[in-house]
Order: sequence, then structure tokens, then C-alpha cells
Amino acid sequence: MFDSRSAGRRAALAATALACGAGVVGAGPSASADGRGDWRPYRAKPFVDVGVCAFTVRVDILRDEEEVRTLSTYPDGKVEWEEFRGPLVLLFSGNGHSVVRDVSGYAWFHHLKDGGLRARLDGGFSFRIKQGNVGYPAGDYILHGRFSAEVKADGNRIVHPAHATVENLCDTLS
Repeated sequence: MFDSRSAGRRAALAATALACGAGVVGAGPSASADGRGDWRPYRAKPFVDVGVCAFTVRVDILRDEEEVRTLSTYPDGKVEWEEFRGPLVLLFSGNGHSVVRDVSGYAWFHHLKDGGLRARLDGGFSFRIKQGNVGYPAGDYILHGRFSAEVKADGNRIVHPAHATVENLCDTLS
């Protein structure tokens, strides 16, 4: 769900950060007077990961019906809170293997003034953590359940999978 290049996810933190799998989604239309903007389509883009697993991982989008809405903005108009929902199914390929993962779910992203991000997620999520990350080991993760994730202003990522299953696709595709 969260993807640092598309949203991720939402990752993508992420989360996607939070992909859907996730930078994160840029400012969309301003929130309405009641603090909630209209739902609008959000589409992840295929990408290639280098520097996460010991091999290159390609991610293709098989199904994407995600939506996003802006819940609030900062006085300068930048997005403060976003909400994501919807189906997202991804094909991960690498090292001569491939797997399909459903990372559909629901997420709330809090974009911090310092450039960081905090996310609360329910459902599935694709989250990439590169080699050299401080706070969580490198890997191409799929999480399912309820969990939170952070992207620090310095780019380091942390996942808090308290009530979630965690799969490292670097191991799965090995």
C-alpha cells in the first residue's frame, strides 16, 4: 500500500508507506469545511527495487482501485492528514521467482512538518526498507493486520507490527 515512489504505499511508509504500497502522495484538493475532502482515485505505479534485497525486485500492479482523501492541511496548504482505502494486488518478481500479494487495506497518513510521516494501517501493506536503514532491518516487507509505521525526516523507516504478520519478500523470493 505504501511506496516511497508512488505512495506508498502509503509505505510505504510508507508505507506505503507506510505502497500501498509509497515520497508520499502530494497535496491534493483542499479538505472541505467539515475537514474531509472527497475521495479520489489513487494509482500506484510499477517500480524496480534495488538496494533492498540482495537481488533486484520488480513490482507490477495487477489490481488497483485505491482511493485517497485529504482530511486536513497545514496553513500553507500542504497535506497534514490523508486517508487511503481500497484494493491493491501486486506481483513481486526477482531472483527467478515471483509471488502475488494482496495488500488491500485502509490507512491514515500524518505528514509531519519536519518531512517525516507516521501511518496507522489496517489490512495489507508493502513496505521497502533499504540497506543501511536505522530502526528496522532491510527488506521488502508485506504486512497484514493492524500496525503502524514511521518514515523519519532523515529517511529512516520503522515498522511497529504489534498485531500483524510480517513477510520479508527477500526471503520468499530467495
